[in-house]
Amino acid sequence: MTGLQPIRDQAESLRQRMRKLDRPETRDHGPRVIAVASGKGGVGKSNFCVNFALGLMQAGLRPIVVDADLGFANVEVLLGARPKYSLYDVVEGMDILSAVQVSSSGLPFLSGGNGVFDIHSLSEEQVARLLQEMRKLQDAFDVLLLDAGSGLGANLGRLLSAADELILVTTPEPTAITDAYALLKSLSAHGHVPHTRIVVNRATQFTEGRQAAEKVRLVAERFLSLRIDVLGFILEDPHVPQAVRKQEAFLRSFPTSPAARCVRQLVHNYLRLDTAEPPQGFVGFIERVFRRFMPGQRDETQRR
Repeated sequence: MTGLQPIRDQAESLRQRMRKLDRPETRDHGPRVIAVASGKGGVGKSNFCVNFALGLMQAGLRPIVVDADLGFANVEVLLGARPKYSLYDVVEGMDILSAVQVSSSGLPFLSGGNGVFDIHSLSEEQVARLLQEMRKLQDAFDVLLLDAGSGLGANLGRLLSAADELILVTTPEPTAITDAYALLKSLSAHGHVPHTRIVVNRATQFTEGRQAAEKVRLVAERFLSLRIDVLGFILEDPHVPQAVRKQEAFLRSFPTSPAARCVRQLVHNYLRLDTAEPPQGFVGFIERVFRRFMPGQRDETQRR
């Protein structure tokens, strides 16, 4: 029993932290799942995800970051944290609030663990437990930011399709733009494409960022009949790699830097935009990811 006490203390500490925060007035009436993805690695996706979450927190929202970029664990590295637990521990029986870690910057995050999103490895009982536990997160947080990895594998495609929104991160490099379009094309062909907004990272100037975003937006509209909105741009900034080496978010280490100002503008843009559809919440997200376990869905899956 003594070994469980630190876990219980951590969970209770998180509950108290959440109770102290007043729930802000958001644009809708439920928590939202935002998947953050990229067509290729190396474009700064995880760094954007962490700093965007901090920006939302500074704006009065209660975000949590879930690291689903399996095998890389970039979120915890960027936050200078070493999580002891992950979602894998949750499906194995741990209280989800005990698995949530809070970084030194105050940002709650949850490690994905190794293979937890391998959908075919989870039993029906484990899925049911995960649904039950996600209700606790839904009561504690307003936004779940899913750091969803690069490219598009089968399971990653399910994650992206199930999200309320998708933020697609790219850079002005032609290969990054091409891969961003390829992700949208694959997602369009094999699954549902949620409302998508594009962020161009590492732009040398705003005109370069705008041109890169327009390229993705126009080809998606012309060849995929998709409406892609532009959320904004982040300027190339030497403070960003400095913050990475310090294992801190640049929004915290260098709050007046060009990149930090850009992220705060992106948060402002996001909070001002109308959403296409009401959010389904964290539980709805898990239900859509694990659709084959839902009542009435197993027979349909077998017929296919």
